[in-house]
Amino acid sequence: MFDVFVLAVPGLMAAGGIAGMVWAVLRIGRLRAAWRSGIEVRGRCLRLYAATTTRGRRHGAHVSSSTTLHHVYEFTTPEGRVTRFEEAGGPATVVEGDTVVVRYPRGRPDRATALAPGDSRTLVGTGVLLAFLTVFVAACVGFGVFYLSVFKPAKEKVVERIEHFPEDATRPPEVTPPPFPTLPTGPPDGFPTGPPEGFPTPPR
Repeated sequence: MFDVFVLAVPGLMAAGGIAGMVWAVLRIGRLRAAWRSGIEVRGRCLRLYAATTTRGRRHGAHVSSSTTLHHVYEFTTPEGRVTRFEEAGGPATVVEGDTVVVRYPRGRPDRATALAPGDSRTLVGTGVLLAFLTVFVAACVGFGVFYLSVFKPAKEKVVERIEHFPEDATRPPEVTPPPFPTLPTGPPDGFPTGPPEGFPTPPR
């Protein structure tokens, strides 16, 4: 159970990192498909707002935060279909009411973009994100490999030694106390009971 818990946490983190990498690759693929489609229409910016993301707290204060601009655009396809979409990472110079060029793949106006072809900020940002997620996923996988190849075998050896440790080795050796000395019950042998010989006696 402990092993499952220890491996589940980095496993879920790695899965989230891989999902982020897939999303980034798909987004770049959709942008390139829109840029290369050749379909361009006029659109209009309906709304501009900023979204701030805060990461972590330390002693009640925010550790880091980042702000991303979001634009809401509206355009009409040559077939007369009015479409709205929201896009993050657009230029700050585009404000509400501005006219923009919208590009989308043929037959997929739902994948439209107002970013200019080869937008450097988007490409660089996606590259940095992919690099970070690659290192993150590699770290999670490395932790799992280290646990399975080093930590778990060492833990099993310790548990095995504890389980097979002789019971007698945990008990202190029995020590027999020395016999208590026998106390004398009377005077020692040859102890004088009167005055020594030749001792002057008082006259009577």
